[in-house]
Amino acid sequence: MELITTLGIDWKLLLVQLLNFGILIVVLTVLVYRPVLRLLDDRRERIRKSVEDTKAIENQRRELDEFKNEQMKKIDLESGKFLEAAKHQAESVKKEILANAEKESSAILTKAKQALDEERGRMVREMQGNLASVVVHMAEKIIEREFSKSDQDRLIKDVEKSLPALLK
Repeated sequence: MELITTLGIDWKLLLVQLLNFGILIVVLTVLVYRPVLRLLDDRRERIRKSVEDTKAIENQRRELDEFKNEQMKKIDLESGKFLEAAKHQAESVKKEILANAEKESSAILTKAKQALDEERGRMVREMQGNLASVVVHMAEKIIEREFSKSDQDRLIKDVEKSLPALLK
Protein backbone atom coordinates (compact mmCIF):
# COMPACT_ATOMS: atom_id res chain seq x y z
CA MET A 1 0.00 0.00 0.00
CA GLU A 2 2.86 2.21 0.58
CA LEU A 3 3.84 1.95 -2.96
CA ILE A 4 0.41 3.20 -3.96
CA THR A 5 0.70 6.17 -1.66
CA THR A 6 4.20 6.97 -2.87
CA LEU A 7 2.91 7.05 -6.39
CA GLY A 8 0.31 9.54 -5.28
CA ILE A 9 -2.69 7.31 -5.67
CA ASP A 10 -5.36 7.57 -3.03
CA TRP A 11 -6.45 4.01 -2.39
CA LYS A 12 -9.86 5.09 -1.00
CA LEU A 13 -10.52 7.12 -4.06
CA LEU A 14 -9.35 4.23 -6.23
CA LEU A 15 -11.61 1.86 -4.37
CA VAL A 16 -14.57 4.20 -4.78
CA GLN A 17 -13.69 4.63 -8.46
CA LEU A 18 -13.55 0.82 -8.87
CA LEU A 19 -16.83 0.47 -7.03
CA ASN A 20 -18.38 3.18 -9.24
CA PHE A 21 -16.99 1.50 -12.33
CA GLY A 22 -18.41 -1.90 -11.21
CA ILE A 23 -21.80 -0.35 -10.50
CA LEU A 24 -21.67 1.39 -13.87
CA ILE A 25 -20.85 -1.90 -15.61
CA VAL A 26 -23.68 -3.72 -13.79
CA VAL A 27 -26.16 -0.92 -14.52
CA LEU A 28 -25.08 -0.71 -18.15
CA THR A 29 -25.21 -4.48 -18.51
CA VAL A 30 -28.67 -4.71 -17.00
CA LEU A 31 -30.18 -1.56 -18.52
CA VAL A 32 -28.45 -1.30 -21.88
CA TYR A 33 -26.41 -4.32 -22.97
CA ARG A 34 -29.00 -7.06 -22.30
CA PRO A 35 -31.95 -5.09 -23.82
CA VAL A 36 -29.82 -4.31 -26.86
CA LEU A 37 -28.86 -8.02 -27.14
CA ARG A 38 -32.54 -9.00 -26.73
CA LEU A 39 -33.49 -6.43 -29.35
CA LEU A 40 -30.85 -7.79 -31.73
CA ASP A 41 -31.95 -11.39 -31.04
CA ASP A 42 -35.59 -10.45 -31.64
CA ARG A 43 -34.65 -8.68 -34.85
CA ARG A 44 -32.55 -11.65 -35.96
CA GLU A 45 -35.51 -13.97 -35.22
CA ARG A 46 -37.94 -11.74 -37.16
CA ILE A 47 -35.55 -11.65 -40.11
CA ARG A 48 -35.17 -15.45 -40.01
CA LYS A 49 -38.94 -15.86 -39.82
CA SER A 50 -39.44 -13.39 -42.69
CA VAL A 51 -36.97 -15.34 -44.82
CA GLU A 52 -38.80 -18.59 -44.03
CA ASP A 53 -42.15 -16.97 -44.80
CA THR A 54 -40.76 -15.62 -48.06
CA LYS A 55 -39.55 -19.09 -49.02
CA ALA A 56 -42.94 -20.58 -48.12
CA ILE A 57 -44.75 -17.90 -50.12
CA GLU A 58 -42.43 -18.48 -53.07
CA ASN A 59 -43.12 -22.23 -52.90
CA GLN A 60 -46.87 -21.57 -52.73
CA ARG A 61 -46.60 -19.20 -55.70
CA ARG A 62 -44.75 -21.85 -57.71
CA GLU A 63 -47.34 -24.48 -56.80
CA LEU A 64 -50.13 -22.06 -57.68
CA ASP A 65 -48.46 -21.28 -61.03
CA GLU A 66 -48.14 -25.00 -61.77
CA PHE A 67 -51.78 -25.57 -60.79
CA LYS A 68 -52.85 -22.61 -62.93
CA ASN A 69 -50.88 -23.93 -65.91
CA GLU A 70 -52.41 -27.39 -65.49
CA GLN A 71 -55.89 -25.89 -65.27
CA MET A 72 -55.26 -23.75 -68.34
CA LYS A 73 -54.13 -26.84 -70.26
CA LYS A 74 -57.26 -28.69 -69.15
CA ILE A 75 -59.43 -25.74 -70.13
CA ASP A 76 -57.69 -25.54 -73.51
CA LEU A 77 -58.29 -29.24 -74.11
CA GLU A 78 -61.92 -29.01 -73.01
CA SER A 79 -62.57 -25.90 -75.07
CA GLY A 80 -60.93 -27.58 -78.07
CA LYS A 81 -63.18 -30.60 -77.62
CA PHE A 82 -66.18 -28.33 -77.14
CA LEU A 83 -65.34 -26.38 -80.30
CA GLU A 84 -64.86 -29.59 -82.24
CA ALA A 85 -68.21 -30.90 -81.01
CA ALA A 86 -69.83 -27.57 -81.88
CA LYS A 87 -68.34 -27.76 -85.39
CA HIS A 88 -69.69 -31.28 -85.86
CA GLN A 89 -73.07 -30.24 -84.54
CA ALA A 90 -73.10 -27.16 -86.79
CA GLU A 91 -72.21 -29.38 -89.77
CA SER A 92 -75.04 -31.77 -88.99
CA VAL A 93 -77.48 -28.87 -88.50
CA LYS A 94 -76.27 -27.39 -91.79
CA LYS A 95 -76.83 -30.70 -93.58
CA GLU A 96 -80.26 -31.02 -92.00
CA ILE A 97 -81.20 -27.47 -93.00
CA LEU A 98 -79.99 -28.05 -96.54
CA ALA A 99 -81.92 -31.32 -96.74
CA ASN A 100 -85.06 -29.59 -95.45
CA ALA A 101 -84.58 -26.72 -97.89
CA GLU A 102 -84.14 -29.18 -100.73
CA LYS A 103 -87.30 -31.04 -99.69
CA GLU A 104 -89.22 -27.77 -99.45
CA SER A 105 -87.95 -26.59 -102.82
CA SER A 106 -88.93 -29.95 -104.34
CA ALA A 107 -92.38 -29.67 -102.76
CA ILE A 108 -92.76 -26.09 -104.01
CA LEU A 109 -91.60 -27.12 -107.49
CA THR A 110 -94.04 -30.04 -107.50
CA LYS A 111 -96.90 -27.78 -106.37
CA ALA A 112 -95.97 -25.23 -109.02
CA LYS A 113 -95.93 -27.94 -111.71
CA GLN A 114 -99.30 -29.19 -110.52
CA ALA A 115 -100.70 -25.65 -110.50
CA LEU A 116 -99.26 -25.08 -113.99
CA ASP A 117 -100.77 -28.36 -115.24
CA GLU A 118 -104.11 -27.45 -113.68
CA GLU A 119 -103.97 -23.97 -115.23
CA ARG A 120 -103.00 -25.44 -118.60
CA GLY A 121 -105.86 -27.95 -118.38
CA ARG A 122 -108.29 -25.19 -117.41
CA MET A 123 -107.11 -23.02 -120.29
CA VAL A 124 -107.36 -25.93 -122.75
CA ARG A 125 -110.90 -26.67 -121.56
CA GLU A 126 -111.78 -23.00 -121.77
CA MET A 127 -110.29 -22.74 -125.25
CA GLN A 128 -112.09 -25.91 -126.30
CA GLY A 129 -115.33 -24.42 -125.09
CA ASN A 130 -114.62 -21.14 -126.85
CA LEU A 131 -113.42 -22.90 -129.99
CA ALA A 132 -116.45 -25.14 -129.98
CA SER A 133 -118.80 -22.20 -129.71
CA VAL A 134 -116.90 -20.32 -132.46
CA VAL A 135 -116.90 -23.38 -134.73
CA VAL A 136 -120.59 -23.93 -134.08
CA HIS A 137 -121.31 -20.28 -134.75
CA MET A 138 -119.27 -20.32 -137.98
CA ALA A 139 -120.84 -23.57 -139.02
CA GLU A 140 -124.27 -22.03 -138.45
CA LYS A 141 -123.34 -19.08 -140.63
CA ILE A 142 -122.02 -21.32 -143.38
CA ILE A 143 -124.94 -23.67 -143.16
CA GLU A 144 -127.44 -20.82 -143.24
CA ARG A 145 -125.99 -19.72 -146.54
CA GLU A 146 -125.66 -23.11 -148.14
CA PHE A 147 -128.23 -25.47 -146.64
CA SER A 148 -131.87 -25.53 -145.90
CA LYS A 149 -133.28 -25.16 -142.41
CA SER A 150 -133.75 -28.92 -141.81
CA ASP A 151 -130.24 -29.67 -143.19
CA GLN A 152 -128.86 -26.96 -140.93
CA ASP A 153 -130.44 -28.38 -137.78
CA ARG A 154 -129.17 -31.86 -138.53
CA LEU A 155 -125.57 -30.68 -139.23
CA ILE A 156 -125.50 -28.52 -136.08
CA LYS A 157 -126.57 -31.45 -133.94
CA ASP A 158 -123.94 -33.69 -135.55
CA VAL A 159 -121.18 -31.10 -134.98
CA GLU A 160 -122.24 -30.49 -131.41
CA LYS A 161 -122.08 -34.23 -130.69
CA SER A 162 -118.76 -34.90 -132.38
CA LEU A 163 -116.91 -31.67 -131.50
CA PRO A 164 -116.01 -32.53 -127.87
CA ALA A 165 -114.57 -35.87 -128.97
CA LEU A 166 -112.50 -34.15 -131.69
CA LEU A 167 -111.07 -31.53 -129.32
CA LYS A 168 -109.65 -34.02 -126.83
